[in-house]
Amino acid sequence: MGRRKRKSRTDAGGPTELAGERPEDQDQDQAEPAEAVPPEDELQALRNEVEELREKNLRILADSRNFQQRAQRDKTEALKYAEAEFARELLVVIDDLERTLDSAKTAENVEPVADGVRIIYEHFLKVLRSRGIEPLEAEGRPFDPSFHEALMQQPSDEYPAGTVMQELARGYKMHDRVIRASRVVVSGGPAQAAQPAEETGEEGETESDEEQ
Repeated sequence: MGRRKRKSRTDAGGPTELAGERPEDQDQDQAEPAEAVPPEDELQALRNEVEELREKNLRILADSRNFQQRAQRDKTEALKYAEAEFARELLVVIDDLERTLDSAKTAENVEPVADGVRIIYEHFLKVLRSRGIEPLEAEGRPFDPSFHEALMQQPSDEYPAGTVMQELARGYKMHDRVIRASRVVVSGGPAQAAQPAEETGEEGETESDEEQ
């Protein structure tokens, strides 16, 4: 009788295992090859690239720092001379005042001098309004601590109590902000007369004393 050929066994649902082949051999066949170490010239190229990037980053940081310093200097310079135009407008007012003072030295009539001062005053207010600076209205208005500074209180038959009856120094606002409050005198209302009841009481006490 001839020898029977050995058949390979097959697990249920599993792969066919060939005779003489072990699972360890299959794992070794499927394993990835080890990563190759780059040569020395490639490593040097990477080092050079990293060094270039580092130097580039340092230059960017230095440029950014210089830009910030220049911007700060420009801002300081701009704030320092921000009111140069306003100052030039005020110089015109000073010129008018100096001419008026010179005229007042030799003027025999004070009316032209007074007119000149009034014109200068109106010109000065116009310059202030061009910068958003306007005077505050105070006299005849109810006292408001946000706009007024009360220096004293006086009785008044003309103004109700709590009303500004006199302005000692004009206040000003710039846009919507008060830059100087008006210094005012506030009315305390009419002066209080002597109470008739008190007089009656005093007379009553006198009469009772006389009766005793």
